[in-house]
Amino acid sequence: MNFSQMRVHLISIGVLLAVAAIFFAPNAFSGKVLVQSDNTKARGMQAEMRKYMEQDDHIPLWTNSAFAGMPTYQILSVVEGNVLRPIYKTIFLGQNYTGAWAQVFAAMFCMYLLIMAFGGNWVIGLFSALAFGITSYNIDLLTAGHSTKMSALALAPGVLAGVVYLFKKKWLLGGGMFTAFLSMQLIANHVQITYYTLLMIGIYFLVKLVYALMEKDLVDYAKAAGILAVAVGLAMVSNASRLWPTWEFSKETIRGKSELAAKADQGGGLSKDYLFGWSYGIGESLTLLVPRAYGGGAGETRMDTKFFELVSQGAPPAEKKSIGRQVAGSFYWGEQTFVGTAIYFGAIVCFMFLLGAWIVPGPTKWWLLLSALFALTLAWGKHFFLNDLLYSYMPLFNKFRAVSMALGVSQLFVAVLAGLGLQAFFNQEIDKDQKKKGLYFAAGLTGVLALMAGFSGAGSGANDAALAAQLQMPNLGDILMNDRASMARSDAFRSLGFIAAAFVMLWFALKGSLKARTAVLVILALAFVDHAGVCLRTLSPDNYGDASRVLAAPPEKPFDAQIKQDKDLHYRVLDLSRGGPTGNAITSYYHESMSGYSAAKLQLYQEVIDTFFYSNLGENLDVLGMFNCKYIVNQQENVMQNPTAYGNAWFVQSFRTVGTAEAEIGALHTINPGVEMVVQDSYANQLQGFKINYDSTAQIRLTKYHPEKMEYEYSAASEQLAAFSEVYYPPSKGWKCYLNGEPAPDFFKCDYAIRGMRLPAGQNMKLEMRFEPESFQKGKTLSMIASLLALLLLIGGLYFWFKSGPSLETGELENFAGEEKKAAATEKTAKTKTKGSKKR
Repeated sequence: MNFSQMRVHLISIGVLLAVAAIFFAPNAFSGKVLVQSDNTKARGMQAEMRKYMEQDDHIPLWTNSAFAGMPTYQILSVVEGNVLRPIYKTIFLGQNYTGAWAQVFAAMFCMYLLIMAFGGNWVIGLFSALAFGITSYNIDLLTAGHSTKMSALALAPGVLAGVVYLFKKKWLLGGGMFTAFLSMQLIANHVQITYYTLLMIGIYFLVKLVYALMEKDLVDYAKAAGILAVAVGLAMVSNASRLWPTWEFSKETIRGKSELAAKADQGGGLSKDYLFGWSYGIGESLTLLVPRAYGGGAGETRMDTKFFELVSQGAPPAEKKSIGRQVAGSFYWGEQTFVGTAIYFGAIVCFMFLLGAWIVPGPTKWWLLLSALFALTLAWGKHFFLNDLLYSYMPLFNKFRAVSMALGVSQLFVAVLAGLGLQAFFNQEIDKDQKKKGLYFAAGLTGVLALMAGFSGAGSGANDAALAAQLQMPNLGDILMNDRASMARSDAFRSLGFIAAAFVMLWFALKGSLKARTAVLVILALAFVDHAGVCLRTLSPDNYGDASRVLAAPPEKPFDAQIKQDKDLHYRVLDLSRGGPTGNAITSYYHESMSGYSAAKLQLYQEVIDTFFYSNLGENLDVLGMFNCKYIVNQQENVMQNPTAYGNAWFVQSFRTVGTAEAEIGALHTINPGVEMVVQDSYANQLQGFKINYDSTAQIRLTKYHPEKMEYEYSAASEQLAAFSEVYYPPSKGWKCYLNGEPAPDFFKCDYAIRGMRLPAGQNMKLEMRFEPESFQKGKTLSMIASLLALLLLIGGLYFWFKSGPSLETGELENFAGEEKKAAATEKTAKTKTKGSKKR
């Protein structure tokens, strides 16, 4: 690579860096951070972990601050042993999840690499990078706080670039890039995005297989497939310290197989209703071209509508902007419960995507086109028949919810094909008539779709009637529908304007009246303005706050201080004032909570929640008590002390065994867990032949608390049966018991979701429960070895690539001479030749 090429690419990357920094200027330059509701909840879930991390200098692998206790693998964890982490941090400019501008830059940088892998021109690289980075989808992720999703999506183009190089027979470079970027995508820790990325790579292999069969080139195809298989394994093992524990944890979560027969048809995954709960409507796909075709989203401000005028009458000017945000969600009338913003791919980008679908040659087009459409159909979820088949038969598909996130992957492929389509338009080897037809096709189809979106009329929203009753406005539905229709028309004309402008640029370029690079740069600028305008409907200075304020714990309430006066080592709180049992992570900032916010809840505990905590809670206080839930806060913020909190551990007087999970959980309606224990037969091996000689003087208490290490002391004149208020998690997956420092038999599951244990007689006996998962410890070693191999592979690939004198820019933007200019040049040449012959 010569210096001028390197300079062009460095300048291009500098431009992307500047765009990201300027677009998120408060974040990049002023030290402010986005107010992200999901990250606020995540920090609550992490509160106990961070406390002990400072004390112990490592992240605890177990926490009791949420859902009565759970592993921390998907709450806050680091892939220990992966030596690629410094490269990962470098790509994200050393920023953590609060650096939104760095995440967007990383996405654009990786997209630029992918376009270069395809042999794209640097201007095309900028076009596709901006089309992938500055988008309403990414703004929605960032403002909501879906940071791991954004990071994984940002790295996806880098993963794909490795695959492209593999099929260009750059075996070492392709294998090295693919392994490294896939490993780093797994560091980002959003497995669903990685899963979708690999699905799209599978489509590429199918397309390539068809072409390999036609061209009888199966040897190179097999070589690429073999390298890819090894690389996937290497990337996975590079993250073994997280993936291995997470895999065994997943089997115990709501994504695993329930013991209840009623849930047997789920096949060890999420229920279909839960998985498809966020399904993007098929008609709603018009928002990809016309953003407010379905009313926009709750993150926008609706100060230009009739509804806003009505509800804001008499309000002080200072409050009107806040009211505009409050009413914004009322305008959405799509299939989902709500959306933060409309998902918009860009009018010009959609136009170029269709142009690319017409004129880009070979397997590249079919891969990009099929992947973009397939990802879109995944996002349709329950509205598209194929997803039912995938749910039933595709491995791992039923482990992931919120299928609408596949839109981010679709956006990636649309941006790539749009860029390559723009480049192909200026490739003189492609027939000019084909380009004209492609231009008419793309402009015609996008134009028709835009008109459909703008003039098909707006529907009613699911909450219109309830809102009308609440506001006592019987005609509210008509007002909202008129506002929705007006917004759709306005955005339709907006999109038509951008499409027309891009069409004119290409038309004049095709006629030879405009230089190729000038046309592309103008189109790039127009596309950026298009995207930025829609993004800024959601992203405003109001979305930022001082880091010290935003990242601080929410204000403590009086009842928090009241509960904290209890100095017991370890007890739990059910706080219903801040939300339900599965949507409240704020309490975890201050207490060990029965609630939380996580998509990876333990199955057993979720079933206890569903059975006992949503109805007739007052009749189920003993179930709360067996988790040592001492305090209940009602919705009015009143604190009630639970009279049936049984403590951290207690000896029971009797036990009984039952045959099924249904019988075990059903027994909790009738037994007193403080006196009697119920055990399912499959967990009762340790109780065979055991009869309790209950010692009424026996005592057991918790003497030292650490989330990973619980220490108890007990005295009993005879062997006793103890129950512990800790949530059950299979001992084989981490919990080890020690009695007076020596290994002891494992605890077993009792009372459906807590721990039971036979304890021998003795005085002042010391019992320890330590969370020491072998999968994590062994995973660290495997991660170190595999990631080191991945790093060496990447270094080797880059070394030999540079040594061979690489050229990153192989796609030129060729000017069209124009028919008139060609004729004039021909006539001038003929005259010159005639004049020269006369002289001779």
